[in-house]
Amino acid sequence: MQEVQQLLALTRSLKEKYKHHNKSFTLDGKLVGDIGEVLVAEQYGLTLYGDNTPVHDGFVTGDENKKVQIKASFNNYFYFSKDLNNIPQYFIAVQLKEDGTFEEVFNGLGALIYDKMLSHLPNERKHNYRLSVKKLQELNNDPENDKINRING
Repeated sequence: MQEVQQLLALTRSLKEKYKHHNKSFTLDGKLVGDIGEVLVAEQYGLTLYGDNTPVHDGFVTGDENKKVQIKASFNNYFYFSKDLNNIPQYFIAVQLKEDGTFEEVFNGLGALIYDKMLSHLPNERKHNYRLSVKKLQELNNDPENDKINRING
């Protein structure tokens, strides 16, 4: 099928172009996440750990103590870990757009998300928490929020 060959060629091209970020750009459901991680890393000056790292996807370049989990979606929600022992230090959620850009939905402390949105919910869960774009956007403006600064854009 020609379309699959084109998709695979595009993923190879992405992998080569962003090889310094160590992302695979596979078509197994990780493609959106990998694209989001690379776009956010480029805009916020992050160093990515590579594929399949638990809790955090990277850190602020030059400050390994500021660790970041990145979530990207075309949907109106994002997932947040049910494992409360591994709440990300910083959490950046972006909505991807068809033109290759993104809109920041949330950029800030993972603990703030838990404290303001999840702490009242039962801790024993089968599935990750599902966070709406609207609620994350509201929390993004919270005065207690500490953000990762953009270096581009």
